[in-house]
Amino acid sequence: MSPTLIQDKGYRVVMYLNDHLPAHVHVKKDRNEVRVQIDPVQIMDNWGYNQREIKAILELITTHQEQLLAAWNTFYPPETKDKE
Repeated sequence: MSPTLIQDKGYRVVMYLNDHLPAHVHVKKDRNEVRVQIDPVQIMDNWGYNQREIKAILELITTHQEQLLAAWNTFYPPETKDKE
C-alpha cells in the first residue's frame, strides 16, 4: 500500500510504507517516477521526467514540505528512525 498524499496537475505524490531514510516521497505521472527528499527538497532519483517537469515537481514538494514531513513522521515516528 502506498498512500497518495497529494494529487496536483496530474502528479501523484505517494509514500511507500516500509521505506527507508532519508525522509522522501515518490512522485508519479504516467510511466514516470521521481524520488524526492523532503528536507532539504532535492531529487534523489529520476525515472523519465524532463527538466521542466522536475522544476514543477520541486516546486510542488517545496509548497507542501511541512505537510509531507508531518506525514513521514506519522508513518515513521522519530523513535523508529533512531533504530535504523
